[in-house]
Amino acid sequence: MKVIGIIAEYNPFHNGHLYQIHRIKESFGADFVVIAMSGNFVQRGAPALVDKYARTKMALSCGADLVIELPVLWATSSAEEFAMAGISLFEKMGCIDGICFGAETDDLPLLSSLAKILAREPNAFRILLSSYLKEGLSFPAARANALHQYVIESCTEIASAFASAEELSSVLTMPNNILALEYLKALHRRHSPLTPILIKREGAAYHDTKLLFSSQSECKTPASCIASASGIRHALLHEHTLSATPLPALEKMRAAIPEAAFVLFSEYLTKYPPLTADDFSQILGYCLLHTDKGALSGILDANEELANRIFKSSAYFLSFSQFCERNKSRNITYTRISRLLLHLILDITQELSAAGKELDYIPYLRLLGFYKTSKPLLCALGKQATVPIVSKLSHAKNLLYGDALSLLNKDLFSADLYEQIKRQKGTSAKKSVEIPFCHEYTREIIRL
Repeated sequence: MKVIGIIAEYNPFHNGHLYQIHRIKESFGADFVVIAMSGNFVQRGAPALVDKYARTKMALSCGADLVIELPVLWATSSAEEFAMAGISLFEKMGCIDGICFGAETDDLPLLSSLAKILAREPNAFRILLSSYLKEGLSFPAARANALHQYVIESCTEIASAFASAEELSSVLTMPNNILALEYLKALHRRHSPLTPILIKREGAAYHDTKLLFSSQSECKTPASCIASASGIRHALLHEHTLSATPLPALEKMRAAIPEAAFVLFSEYLTKYPPLTADDFSQILGYCLLHTDKGALSGILDANEELANRIFKSSAYFLSFSQFCERNKSRNITYTRISRLLLHLILDITQELSAAGKELDYIPYLRLLGFYKTSKPLLCALGKQATVPIVSKLSHAKNLLYGDALSLLNKDLFSADLYEQIKRQKGTSAKKSVEIPFCHEYTREIIRL
């Protein structure tokens, strides 16, 4: 039995994700595909467009066999911690053979060589990184510049693989390549037995906010029907602000989403409007009033300098997105601020992150859903998992304790908060219809 894992957000699920799952099964001979998926909040520091249960159904309806939740602590952390947690989750399952991810290049040996440099962090590379950080660059930009210079000066064999310094720079700054490097770096640092499988990204670029087509008839090739998740979100949210219903916007992106997933996506959005970070603005405003500088500096992604900046500018707070724009700078990205503010709302601290690392990131496996034909996979998981499997929350207190239970409780709190905002927004949109609250303890594993 061959089992391959994917670390994903599926925000939302689209044709590129379907392409990846099909390639894993058809080209790489996988019997089962397991998804380690972010819950209701995602890595860029925002709520997912639709909740984790809807996204689980979308994934299972399009070929995934099992979906396991990536704890909110790691799902909303930096790319490095996001990757480390995903790799750890698959290792703890005990039955995963490899991990598949996409990149803008299909040169796995090249990316692996670059990842080894990042994993080892040679002294010369650290000096270069420090110098670029002192110039005021953000960490991602400083790291890319440092790695670029280090390769040119110290790794002639790697540098010779590129036609020019500009080509090398382009490879190091492409979004999917950056995340691929993090996965490979995590595999190296953990001495992981998982085999990396690289698939070249097709279709729209990662951050492309434009749909390259408006109907199925415009899709000349499979790749031309692959839009980015950013493009789908942008189209949906922009159009939704102009209409009382998301359905007109949905029709424009129908060609970008597999039919089975599209049906589930549209059904969900007829009940609940898509959520954005600004839907949490009032909660953030309260948190800013309620939190002093000392407590703020202890929030994950914060430090004393950032805490002072946010504390001083809190008098100008209007909304989540406005406050991110106000506090970003040349060396602090919008995403870093967004994650920090989300962590403030969810009370995710540096102390909790440290405790999670002491537990090697993943102290439990929480099942979100599985496909009915995956019984052999579930049997293997039950026998080989090295951490408790949480299939019923009522049993969690008998399975987990201490910091492991604290991590799970944070997942439950974040899910219930998301549910509360989703319910309020849905009820407001329908005006006269009161939508019931679904507590996390009442949720059941999705079975398709």
